[in-house]
Amino acid sequence: MSRAGGLARIRLHGNPGTPESRRLGGLNSLNTHKKTSSGFKLLRAISTPPNSIALAELLGILAGDGHIDTYQVSITTHAVTDLEHAQYSKALFEKVFPIRASLIFRKDCNACVVCVSSKSISDILVKKGMKRGHKIKNSLCMPKWVQAKIQYRKAFVRGLFDTDGSVYLDTHRINGKLYKNIAMLFTNRCLPLLADFKATTEELGLHPTQKTDFAVFLRRKEEIRRYFSIVGSSNPKHLRKVEAYFRS
Repeated sequence: MSRAGGLARIRLHGNPGTPESRRLGGLNSLNTHKKTSSGFKLLRAISTPPNSIALAELLGILAGDGHIDTYQVSITTHAVTDLEHAQYSKALFEKVFPIRASLIFRKDCNACVVCVSSKSISDILVKKGMKRGHKIKNSLCMPKWVQAKIQYRKAFVRGLFDTDGSVYLDTHRINGKLYKNIAMLFTNRCLPLLADFKATTEELGLHPTQKTDFAVFLRRKEEIRRYFSIVGSSNPKHLRKVEAYFRS
């Protein structure tokens, strides 16, 4: 009886084992999910973006505050002091990749997270030189294609410093007189990234100093001015401090 029913179904709908019938079955299934709003999503193919300044800066941001898993890419930063840069990072992500990024706020730790859920993008970022998982254990460094051009190196370093760097007033007394000088500090426990930052700034004619394992300083006023002139910053927090100092 069941065999007869199966044969009748084949006569009516065709052989379900053929490629054409499977294709039609898949299309019918997608239409059903669409009509019933089941939440089923079709994975969209994402092409690999060309090497660019925007991509190099995004990789620098990810090298600083980012994390790459198999199915998700995220950038976590302070929800108050770095909110503007988080919004910039979200826009940069959407400029490089044809996808919408989410901005999620975590009130328990005053953090905001730029998040993209996509295995395709995770795979592309790994192909572009990034590492999945723990950056320090995996010895993340500046990708080779970024190293090949100075404009890419500057963009990568800009992303790195905007996330893991700080601009502050170095206060000290000499003969009882108080001096306040602008200074830059880049900290990172991933030693290859620290070396990449130091080497790039030296290549640009600057004189960074490194007195500890995980920190690189720029202390010369004119060199800090030069850094922000030739490398720049996409983090308004840094720009405001620099502009306020040189305006005073």
